[in-house]
Formats: sequence, structure tokens, C-alpha cells
Amino acid sequence: MTRPAQRRTRGTLSLLAVSALALSACAGGGEEEGGGEAGGGEVQLINEGTLTVCSDIPYRPFEYTEDGETVGFDVDLVNAIAEDMGVETEFIRTSFEGIQSGVALDSDQCDLAASGMTINEERESVMDFSEPYLDDNLALLVTPDSGIQGVGDVAGKRIGVQQATTGEAQAQENGAEVVQYEDSALMIQGLNTGDVEGVIGNISVMGPAITDNPDLRLVEEIETGEQLGLAVKTGNTALLEQVDRSLATMKEDGSLAELEAKWLGTGEAAGGSTGEPTGASTADPGATAEPTAG
Repeated sequence: MTRPAQRRTRGTLSLLAVSALALSACAGGGEEEGGGEAGGGEVQLINEGTLTVCSDIPYRPFEYTEDGETVGFDVDLVNAIAEDMGVETEFIRTSFEGIQSGVALDSDQCDLAASGMTINEERESVMDFSEPYLDDNLALLVTPDSGIQGVGDVAGKRIGVQQATTGEAQAQENGAEVVQYEDSALMIQGLNTGDVEGVIGNISVMGPAITDNPDLRLVEEIETGEQLGLAVKTGNTALLEQVDRSLATMKEDGSLAELEAKWLGTGEAAGGSTGEPTGASTADPGATAEPTAG
């Protein structure tokens, strides 16, 4: 059952550079309200009445701007959680490096991180993750004349990745000449302009890229078993428990599956093992994760 969209994302997006986040973390003194300090009991938010969310925008289909409004899979997901809490939401545009390093959460820039982010051990050491809300794989996207047929062909080739993502790690492991991009949109632009011969990112992000650029070819889905989660500051048990309760309810009542259908074009994650690579093509930040903040 679809939940009524009663909450609207508000606020102007402000870019938070990693350096600014780091300075903020050092200068913080520990006197802020900081929702991240709540170990249990009542949820404390950085700004009363508002769930502040750090997100690597644009990361279609998870979070991006359309007609001046922030929309996407993660946006609808977080709005549903905020509705359960009886609060509004505000999305803060944050670099993925600032999110996945834990700096944005530790410096109390936001209560929650939502950016199509893959759960892994390194990130779990600097933040606390919710239960997974989506399964995802990586994919290799190339131009028709690249000559690349799969990941085995990328050694020595210029391969674009979004920095600090699992796609970057995959390209490095396979001997590619890695070219970093700050966000997924720039990565796809680099492929279209010939700056790189291919790109590796979450298959959920590759779907929208193919929809917008039908000449591109998805030549391999890379089975990684990745799962995406929301994250809170380490030790913020109260908020984490609230998030997990909302996710459990959405799984049980079918509203999470409806979000997958709406944003990924399928009732199950396009990046899941049961989906065909070409099935990732949808109207929006790709079949599971948008140039994944992965």
C-alpha cells in the first residue's frame, strides 16, 4: 500500500565540501544538540521538528532535482520514515566522500545519511547502518565502439568511476586506468564525451543512464551481493531503531516494493541477482543505486 505523500522535502540544497565538513568536525566542541549523541530512548534531532538528511545529489534515481524539487527513491523512503516520526525532512547536498567517511554525520551536519550507499565493513567502522532496504550489483557501461566486452577487458583502459565508491574499487582491482568523477552525472558525461571508454557503477544507476543515452551498452552485470542502507552517527541508537521500525513496516505493508516499482521499474531491485542487466533501464538514479554513492 502506498503511503500518502503528506511530507514535502523543503529547503534549498547547499553543497557541503569535505574540507568544510572536516573543519566543522574539528571546531565542534561537543556543545551542539547533535542527534548523533542519542544512545537510546527519545530521538533527538539536530533541528527540532526536522529530519536533516545528507545526500549526494544528484544520484538518480535515488536523489536528484527535478523542477526545483528534490525527488527520488531515497527521498520517498526518508519522507515515509519522517512521516512515522511526525517531522519534516530537509535534504542537504553533500559530497559522497563526506558521507561515506562518516565526517558529515560526526560533525552533526545531518541526522541521517541517505545516498544509495552500500553497506561494507569500512563504512560500518565510522557509522551505524540500518537494516538493508535494497539489493544491488555493479555494472560496466561502455560506448558502442569501445571494444570492451566485459570486466576482463578493462585492464589499461580509461574507466570512469564515482570517487570513493565500490565501483572505483572494482575498476582498480581489474587493472583499469581509473578516472574519478565527483558525481554520477559527470561520470556519464565523461563517457559520452569520450574522456573514458567505460564506467563502472551500481546497476541501479546505469539504468537511467541507458534510458537517457540509448547508444550506450551495458556489457556486464558484476555480481557483488551489495546491499544498500541508511546510516546514522555511531551510537545514535534511538534514531537507528526508529528507522529500522519504519523500514520493517514498509516491507510488511508492501510500500517498499511499491517504491522499487516506481523508481526502479520493477518490484524487486534491478540490481538483484534475478534481474537481467538490461532490465535496469528505468525512468529514473538507476536500478538500485545512482552512480552509487555505492
